Formats: sequence, structure tokens, C-alpha cells
Amino acid sequence: MVHHYHDDFYVSRSFDPRLIVQLMSEGFLPIATKGYLLPKLHVERCVLRLHPHSKLHISKSTRKKSKRFSLSINECFDRVVAGCHNQHGINWLFPPIVKAFLAIHLQTMAGSSSVHGDKNNDKSNNNNNNNNNNNTSSNGGSSHRGQGADAILIDETTHQPCGTTAVRVYSVEVWNEETGELAGGELGYSVGGMYTSLTGFSAQDAAGSVQLLALGKLLMKCGFEYWDLGMEMDYKLKIGAELMPRMSFVREVHRSRVQCRDAVLCCEGERMNAKELIDWEPIKSKEISESCSRASSTVAESTCESQEEQEEVVNVDVTDNIGATATVTSSQKTSKKRPHAAN
Repeated sequence: MVHHYHDDFYVSRSFDPRLIVQLMSEGFLPIATKGYLLPKLHVERCVLRLHPHSKLHISKSTRKKSKRFSLSINECFDRVVAGCHNQHGINWLFPPIVKAFLAIHLQTMAGSSSVHGDKNNDKSNNNNNNNNNNNTSSNGGSSHRGQGADAILIDETTHQPCGTTAVRVYSVEVWNEETGELAGGELGYSVGGMYTSLTGFSAQDAAGSVQLLALGKLLMKCGFEYWDLGMEMDYKLKIGAELMPRMSFVREVHRSRVQCRDAVLCCEGERMNAKELIDWEPIKSKEISESCSRASSTVAESTCESQEEQEEVVNVDVTDNIGATATVTSSQKTSKKRPHAAN
């Protein structure tokens, strides 16, 4: 069904959502040309590490401009697609692949884990397209925490099915808070703790940069490990992305789809102010370590004071307590070391 075409590209005549879900779960980036699906597996993927420590860089100018925008998830899939078409033309976002993305997106919204690819579903998909404004206009709530579509996991040794993992397709929207206008957005999908940006658009000054960086922070808040940005481009490298070799990328997708299967992109409420998102910082391990060290010092001082009071009555050997305090301090220093980012 899928054959190697040339270089990084494969080819198929099928746009079955089940096939696309499976390709996504294996690390392929699904794009299209007229009449053909063209899954791409880059020699090098441009990836930004988000966890356990993020390399996301945010410029002062973007941070300042972000206060007039807000971000939402899965609020208007159809308008984001239209925005991408208006800015880029059809490009690779042809109707058959949009239809497949929509089917997966609706599963993400509805919380059902099955994607039907049979003939009976053609009528259902047509109805979904006709009712798209109603189906994708709801905000917040459990609709953002859908189960997505199941991809089958294959054991690398036995080549037999060994479980499933969820693939979720999202629309991301950025809004002008003053006018209420849709200022930009993108389409993306997740497999485990790996989020992939597909395509996006910007209709107002700074909206694209704000959407990009606010989304990065939201991905961190939601527990994602990696942000896959596709092919190498200067602006991606400037915000902290690095090139990851194909084998390393596929290995991380395979690991993350099992270990981080519950990562879901969602907003806390209907919309989130972009400035508040960009200003959000996770609790760093260094800060936790320093806090623990301060707490240990306080406890040690209190212990010593208590022991000094006791020594006025009886002679107490405090050598063991000092040794215990030294052990705790050593442990806290060790905890400051953080794992290296995957290459």
C-alpha cells in the first residue's frame, strides 16, 4: 500500500485515516500531492527538546507583543485550514488529506478511539464536513481530552501486534483579544510525548511568532517531551530546535508513544492569554534542589540548637547528626545534575 518513492519520500494512493494514523505513529510526516499521499521520513528532523529541560528561546519583542493575543485548542479546525489555504494556496494540503485529518481530529474531540475507513464512513465524513462549524466550534471541557485514533504497535522481534497508542490531531488558534479576530493558527498532531507541527498561517503582525512560542510553552505545561518542527529552517533553529538524525528520531517516537501515551494538548478553560503562557516557567530541578538545601539547613540548625540545649543537661555526642546532615547536603548537590538532551 505504501512504497518508497525517492529520497525521503514514500507514496500511496490511499488517504485512509487508519493508514495515516499508522504512519504518524512510526515517525512519518504525512503530506500530499494531487491524487497521492506522500509520507516523508526526513534524514534529519528539526526537533526542539521540551523536557526534562527546555531549549525554547523567546525573544523580548515577541514576549512584549504577546499580551494582546490569546491561544485556544480545537476551537475552529475548518477556519485554520482555510487560513492555511489563503496564505499558502493548496500547497500539499489537498482535500483528501484534509478529510483524513478531520476524521482523526473529530475522534480527538469526541474521545472515541476508532477511525473508520470503510465505505460506510464516506457518508459520515461528508456529514462531518457539512457540520464542521458545529463540531469544531466548542471550547474547553473534556472535548479537548479525547482519546484520539488508535495506531497498532508492532513488536520489533515477533512482528506481531502488541498493543495500541493514541494519535491525536489538533487545531491551534491565536486570537486578537481586542477585536476577537482569528489572527493565526496551525494544524498539528501528537504521538505520545511528541507533538508535530504540520502547517500554519498568520493573518496579523506578530501573530505567527506569538502563536509559535505560546504553543511551545503550552506543550511544556501539558507534559510533552519533544516538539517536531519538520524540515530545517532558520527561524526554527533560532527558537532552540536542533537537528535529530532519522534513526534517533524514530527511536524517540517509539519510546515516547509508550512511555508518554497520556500527553494531551489542551487549554485550561476556553482560551489562554498568550503573554501569561509565554511568561509561565516550570519549576526547575535546580530551584527544587536549592529549596531542599535551604530546608535541610534550617532543619540542621534547629537540630543543633536543640542538641545544644540538651548538652546543658547531659553530654550528647552529636557527631552522627552532623554526619547525617552532611549526607543530605551531598545528596541535594547530586540532584542538581540533569540528564543530557537526546541528540
